[in-house]
Amino acid sequence: MVSPVILQALKRSAYVIAGFNTAGFAATAITQSHKVTDLTGTTAFIASAWATHAASCRAHGLGLFQPSKSLLLAGAVTLWGTRLAGYLFYRVLKTGKDSRLSFLFPKDEKEPFLTGQSKYPLKLAGFWSAQSLWGWIVLLPVTVSQTLTPAARLGPLGWMAAAGFLVGFAWETIADLQKFQFKSQHPDKYVDSGLFSLSRHPNYFGEILVWTSITAFAGTHGVLAASPWIIVSPLFTSFLLMFVSGIPTLEESHNKRYGKDAAYKEYKATTNLLIPGPKQKKAT
Repeated sequence: MVSPVILQALKRSAYVIAGFNTAGFAATAITQSHKVTDLTGTTAFIASAWATHAASCRAHGLGLFQPSKSLLLAGAVTLWGTRLAGYLFYRVLKTGKDSRLSFLFPKDEKEPFLTGQSKYPLKLAGFWSAQSLWGWIVLLPVTVSQTLTPAARLGPLGWMAAAGFLVGFAWETIADLQKFQFKSQHPDKYVDSGLFSLSRHPNYFGEILVWTSITAFAGTHGVLAASPWIIVSPLFTSFLLMFVSGIPTLEESHNKRYGKDAAYKEYKATTNLLIPGPKQKKAT
């Protein structure tokens, strides 16, 4: 059973995240542009983590920037969110649009309101609602840990989890940078160098490692034992990236663009899908 104090924290997180995403929905509906979509979605993570941290500090008599487990969690979310939001916002400014989400807008002015192919703005509202739910679920371990054990000190497991976060963060950052630089010079080619020589989706590996490590860190000091359901965070992230909107979308796109390319077939056959590792022997 979830305690009243945890329920209150979960509600607060939901309100903050929903507020940011509602503003994002309004902005995209008015402008019919997705330039602020990722910026708003990731900023909601940061705002929620700091709102929970501030409330927990007040409840436990801690200073907002007093060294604590809760502050480290807020800092980790801020580091992750700022980097990702900045990268995605810069990318969409460079490209001018987000082709992944263009189906949420009317194709032209003649498309009927609500009943056209895009069901505008119903599908758009559904997307922002789903993004709110995504943020709330992924932040569960942060919200719960900040509420239950805000002042706890790091132990061996905490340090290991912190190291895992830094590795995942660095891996995702480097992979995104390598892909962006490669695509800027070779827009019609697939990336097979750098971290992409170790796996076809190293950025997603980094993302999964980030949230697995944050959950492990948050779960120390008995938090995971008291609230085992917080493990849904990395499981949900992994599920989305591996089976819904991440890897399947890119693999399908790459198969359409490069499926007849012998070099791509070789790359796909010998390179791990997600977890980095040495080249595999091609089946004969």
